[in-house]
Amino acid sequence: SKNQLIFRIFHLVRTIEASSGLSDLDIAARSILSFIGEAEAEGRTLNVSDVEGAGFRDSATVYSRLAELEKAGWIKGVPDLRDGRAKQVQLTSLARRTYAKMSN
Repeated sequence: SKNQLIFRIFHLVRTIEASSGLSDLDIAARSILSFIGEAEAEGRTLNVSDVEGAGFRDSATVYSRLAELEKAGWIKGVPDLRDGRAKQVQLTSLARRTYAKMSN
C-alpha cells in the first residue's frame, strides 16, 4: 500500500543517515549541508558568504556549522579563483555518495 511504501522509504533514508553519520549532525548543520547540495545540483557554486546570507540564524552559527561539516568530512573549502579573499564550499565525495543513495 501507499503507507507501507512511505514507511519503507522513510526507514531507508533514516538507515542511510545513521550509517553515514548524517544523523549525528544537528538541524542547522543538516540544513546548511542540504543548501550546499541543492546549489551543486543546480550547477551553482557557493562562497561562505552566500551560505551566511541565506538566513541560517546568525553568522557565528553558520561559521561554526561550516567548520563542523568540514571537520566531519561533509564539505570542503576551496579558494575562489575569481576572488582571492573568498572561499567556496563544496560537497565532498562522502556527501555526494550519501545523497545519491537517498535519491535512488
